[in-house]
Amino acid sequence: MLITELAKKIASNTLYQMIGKLVTMAVTIAVTVIVTRLYDREGYGLFNIMQVFPALFFVIVDFGFNAIATRELSKNTDRAQTFIGNIILMRLAFSAILIALCVLALQFFPYSPQLRLGIYMSLFLIVTQAMVATTNIIFQVKLRYDYSMWSLVLGSTAVLALVLGLARVGADIVWLSFSYVIGGLVTFAAGWYFVRRLGVQVHLKFDASTCSFLLAQALPIGLMFVFSQINFKADSIMLSVLELPKSIGLGNTESVALYGLPYKIFEVLLVVPTFFMNAAYPVFVRKMTEGQPFLKNVFFKSTGVLLGLGVLVSLVGIVTAPVAVDLLGGEQFAQSALVLRLLLIGMPIFYATQPIAWLLVTLDKQKHLPYIYLVAAVFNVSMNYLFITKYSFYASAIITWVSELLILVLLIAAAGKAWKAKYA
Repeated sequence: MLITELAKKIASNTLYQMIGKLVTMAVTIAVTVIVTRLYDREGYGLFNIMQVFPALFFVIVDFGFNAIATRELSKNTDRAQTFIGNIILMRLAFSAILIALCVLALQFFPYSPQLRLGIYMSLFLIVTQAMVATTNIIFQVKLRYDYSMWSLVLGSTAVLALVLGLARVGADIVWLSFSYVIGGLVTFAAGWYFVRRLGVQVHLKFDASTCSFLLAQALPIGLMFVFSQINFKADSIMLSVLELPKSIGLGNTESVALYGLPYKIFEVLLVVPTFFMNAAYPVFVRKMTEGQPFLKNVFFKSTGVLLGLGVLVSLVGIVTAPVAVDLLGGEQFAQSALVLRLLLIGMPIFYATQPIAWLLVTLDKQKHLPYIYLVAAVFNVSMNYLFITKYSFYASAIITWVSELLILVLLIAAAGKAWKAKYA
């Protein structure tokens, strides 16, 4: 009966996250259609770079604090006030430093003044994403992702309303990108309201011991997130600056557009294992305290479900790729259909890696993660550097999931060793 109740709770919270993501996905699709149809392929390429550049740094600000706070607060919620307050302070400090460094780094990129301005303004997404992620700690611990869902719905609605209004008056693409910053503020404000409704009072009082504990514990996961994000975002930035093969007949911005559209679809499909594990991870922690058989049962069931879903999503996506691309971008994005199919070949690999990675965190063996993801990041960047100049975005699509396959192999080896050390 208990397993049934836990299964229902995981399923319901996964569903809430999926509903929230479906809304944001619908908004993403609508915005994509608006930009591709009204601002053409070049405009969408600029828009994509404006969004990708700050996205590269989201997880640096996250730094694994959510995983550690969730693990600790799932055992004891009494420290929620101190944990959340100090995480907010650290994330604000990290955001300010990263924004300053990004502004300096952009001086060395061969971007137009318009593109630089758009990136500068979009960098505030780093702050809004960090604050939204902080409210999600409470929703995850208390398994109240219904509140997270409503926050996302409100923020996404604000984004769509702004984009529609700005596009209607022919505003510069820079302002359409900035709409996401406003939407992030709305999402955070709503999330903060719901956190207060759950009875969590937060005081922004710096506590050195709490910050030291969080930093030390989160460092391996934080580095993992950084290297993982390099795997996901470096290819688009490299496409925007490297010399591309003349046989493709496309400039950098157009190439980013043709790669960015299918990659957006690919990223949306990757939320399923993320949301599933957001709900399952606290259960992993609780089951570990109950004993090896309980954790083993939950882990293998979770992995089996996700792997099956990954195969299904891959097959359906490969078949429907041309239709999806045509609906979003029209004929001018026809080349993107093959890119999407190449990406979707590796979808089951991505679905399988998540439960294994979080098993390592559950077993308190997250120290292995940064090394695994560092190896993959070096491999990914090196391969993209070698092959983008020859095969453009087609190479990037294949390298994306080959890098993830390398991660999967290394994770399995590390998890097997960690399991034996824990239960031998």
